[in-house]
Amino acid sequence: MILHVACLPFPSYQGTQAALAAMLEASANSGHPTHLLTYAQAAYEIDAPYPIHRIPNSPEVRSLRSGPSWGKVALDARCIVETRRLARRFQPTVIVAHHIEAALAALAARVAPVYYVAHTSLSRELPAYFPSLPVRLVSGVARQIEESVCTRAAGVAAVAPSLSRLLGRGARYLPVPWAPSTALRPTRGEARVALGLPADADVCLYAGNLDRYQGWEHLLEALMILRRTNPVACLLVATESDPAPARQHAERLGVSYSIHYRRIDGERARQLVHAASDLAWVPRKTEGGLPIKMLDAFSRELPVVAVDRATAALPVQDACISVPNDDAHALAAGARRLIEDDRLAVTLRKEARRYLVTHHSAEAYAAAMRQLLGACEVSPQATRPELSIYAPTRL
Repeated sequence: MILHVACLPFPSYQGTQAALAAMLEASANSGHPTHLLTYAQAAYEIDAPYPIHRIPNSPEVRSLRSGPSWGKVALDARCIVETRRLARRFQPTVIVAHHIEAALAALAARVAPVYYVAHTSLSRELPAYFPSLPVRLVSGVARQIEESVCTRAAGVAAVAPSLSRLLGRGARYLPVPWAPSTALRPTRGEARVALGLPADADVCLYAGNLDRYQGWEHLLEALMILRRTNPVACLLVATESDPAPARQHAERLGVSYSIHYRRIDGERARQLVHAASDLAWVPRKTEGGLPIKMLDAFSRELPVVAVDRATAALPVQDACISVPNDDAHALAAGARRLIEDDRLAVTLRKEARRYLVTHHSAEAYAAAMRQLLGACEVSPQATRPELSIYAPTRL
């Protein structure tokens, strides 16, 4: 049995949780007994093909947002106890820990070999949550934690090639399984009526949270530039985050009247915002993570303009328009190309679908997971001792 540990709310509408759900479903469907230990909070009910075990929500943490908090630290400590309890009951062969918090908890539990799956770079992303502290200080502490986890884990994988290079230490690339959508989509006209969007607008979509690491500010600047030559261009911000920071920045740039905010609180809402849009903008301020919003746009046949950092060193050159990092003018130019060239949009849709089928199939994920879990079978850490409590030699 494989016990997956994720110290976060699950499921929710955020990209990491969507990636985790896809990975767990692929693992369960591949024939491996799969269990998940996660937080008590959930944004919606899920009919999962695997058992979900939840940490008691004490102290109570209601937020579904990403980022650190003292309440989450307490819950992560409880995860150690719950991991040990589940290990006594189910005797997992290995633990797959998603994110750094889960890896720390699983290593502290000392009940089975721990394989760390990184979904982002802690050293690159954590400073965004502590803007008042020196970046070098926060990044340095985060880097030490990452290096410690990577050293102590039986194996390390990352959801993006760029992240595996950042982590080093033999980190493997583990593709997130993500299939082209087969759902019946509403037409553009139907979606715009449902969302209250202008029928004649050229709609650029941003679907994601508004945390600092995303770099969404550049999209508002790109919209300002785009509207100089295209007065019907607008930005659709689909998010569960508080839109106040975006509204304030839009006011300063004078584009608040051309931005529409909608909640993305379910599959129907996600279908509507993608169907209503002409293209998706995918920014990224910090290196390391994989923007699931890019794969989601690919799967829903929405052309993508992404900054280089957001492509995460994936082979997506033919599947989207990639532009230089943090360059609002380039983002605007990429959107303009797609709006004016229907044939280019058709080509990108076709190539994006081909990319997903080739690189993000459930079979590709299962093969990479087998390689990850088999990579250290002969090492001391991957050999399960006769004792009921596993004690890694490198702790």
